[in-house]
Amino acid sequence: MNATARYSQVLLAFWRQGQFLSRWGRIVVAALMLLICVGGALWLPTALAWRVPLGCLVVIVLSTWMAMAMSLQEQNQPTAARTVPGHVRTLRRAALAGWATSTLLFTLLGWALAPIHQMLPLLLCSGFLATFLLWTTRLVWLWLMMMLISPLSVAFGQHLAPLRQLIATLWETQTFGVLTLCLLFQAWLVMRAFADGSAKHQARYARLMLMRRVMQMQMEGKAPAIHSWAPFEWLGRPYVRILSAWLQHVLARADNTCLRSVMARAEIVLHGQQHWLRVALAMGTILALVLIAFTLVLASTGAQLGVVLKHGSFGMGIGIASAGFSTAFTLSYTLWGSRREQALLRLLPGMPQGRAVNIAIARLQWRDFVVAGLLTTALLFALGLAAGNQLLLSLPLAALPVAAFMLTRRPALLRAPTSMTAVAPSFAFLTLAGICHTLAAEQIVPLWMQGLALTGLTAALLAWRWPRLAAAPSALPAGRLVA
Repeated sequence: MNATARYSQVLLAFWRQGQFLSRWGRIVVAALMLLICVGGALWLPTALAWRVPLGCLVVIVLSTWMAMAMSLQEQNQPTAARTVPGHVRTLRRAALAGWATSTLLFTLLGWALAPIHQMLPLLLCSGFLATFLLWTTRLVWLWLMMMLISPLSVAFGQHLAPLRQLIATLWETQTFGVLTLCLLFQAWLVMRAFADGSAKHQARYARLMLMRRVMQMQMEGKAPAIHSWAPFEWLGRPYVRILSAWLQHVLARADNTCLRSVMARAEIVLHGQQHWLRVALAMGTILALVLIAFTLVLASTGAQLGVVLKHGSFGMGIGIASAGFSTAFTLSYTLWGSRREQALLRLLPGMPQGRAVNIAIARLQWRDFVVAGLLTTALLFALGLAAGNQLLLSLPLAALPVAAFMLTRRPALLRAPTSMTAVAPSFAFLTLAGICHTLAAEQIVPLWMQGLALTGLTAALLAWRWPRLAAAPSALPAGRLVA
């Protein structure tokens, strides 16, 4: 096997193995990108329409590089790194080639989207972006660090002004030297992302595989094994007490003649780790921690709240909307994790049988979505009022058709959840929200008109899919009709 074939095997392993996108997943993504391009060409001004395909290409290149980087990290298996001659060297060279190609594509696409006279700063930023994405597949906490540093950089803007001025002066006087050193440093970081099978590498690889298994178990609605780790077990004791109290409350008020009581007990099994009480506790804890951190940053830096909200409202809105809606989008897939228990659940006295159970489960899921949607919309409305940005309401509007599609799926025909099925609804939601926000911000389509259109689309989806759901075979056990 020559060098080209060897490196192509390494770089394209994720595609040939279908790790991140199945055949149908690729078709759906291609159709979605085509729909976005056609819609942009039809409804956007010429000045913006030609940028839509380029934006889609940026998303494709970014996603491909991320998938490629994840695959390369999985191939960096400690035993193979120690025993297979040239394995680590091949991975490093393949990663370097992928990094260089991604950096060049990011630079060219960025320049095409926003033409500027100087491409060198864009090349430097593209290299850092590609390097950062590679390292996040190895160290997931880098995303958290970035979210913490981003607001701090704004808050400490005055303190960092001399450093920025020094960097700008150095760049102006020694442009090519600084660029060369930075690119060499990035290439060195790419090479350092792959280890040679040492003890630290084995421990890190084990943590990486544990994290991947935890993510897979969460997609299937199972309790991740990481919860049994001592620190997590200690931190989770208050939540366990609350959940136990709720379970005792439900059982104490059990009434087999009341459908509401029967489904409340069934929901504990059906939704598992995505039960509404677990989600509410997790989201409440995250919200409290974010508010505490935000308050501490404002108090310690003296930054003005209005300025921070004005410049960061859209990013905050995306975070709130993603947390509020993403869990509800994937509720149907949580049924996959309790298939064995669902066979016994059908024997629960008072449990709906046959096709009636489809409607009962769908109502549970829609109840969770409506409650989460109202709370999320209230938070977005309050944030919009404080920041003077009412366009944030495009986020809950974009969630309606996605929920109408995802929460009317026929459980008996569900397939095993994958990375694609976990990400696709949120990706569709954020894409649609971005389009709506752009149309409203550019005053092409007002927000109220978008609301009418999306509400009509949601109603049409429900009118089409709800009768099919009601007429489908019995939902339990989930996926029983899939070959």
